[in-house]
Amino acid sequence: MPASGRDVWWGWHRLSRRWAEQLVADARVAPGDLVVDIGAGTGTLTAPLVAAGARVIAVELHPTRVAALRERFAGDPVTVVRADATDLRLPRRPFRVVANPPFGATTAILKRLLAPGSRLVAADLVLP
Repeated sequence: MPASGRDVWWGWHRLSRRWAEQLVADARVAPGDLVVDIGAGTGTLTAPLVAAGARVIAVELHPTRVAALRERFAGDPVTVVRADATDLRLPRRPFRVVANPPFGATTAILKRLLAPGSRLVAADLVLP
């Protein structure tokens, strides 16, 4: 998929299915966990999170990928949110993050996740 606009800045990078499945397994996601997938892309991590029984908030900025996520996960416990990862409103209840976030936004995302008042329980991230 060609990069355009913000994709170039944020450095969208795809994660292989095998690595995504391994990341979710290592995160020990349990059925019913609320998990935020920041930079969900085309759902490479979202799919194994759903398979693990998680309720997923898939965050993606690119409108074409947002539409694809909504279509792919219609009927699944997935809420797709079109948002800039650095300006994300976090859940008010305890949540986990399993994500392959945009590398250009890593510092801002970590600051947001670790800010006072965050209900973050655990984070398993692919980082540069």
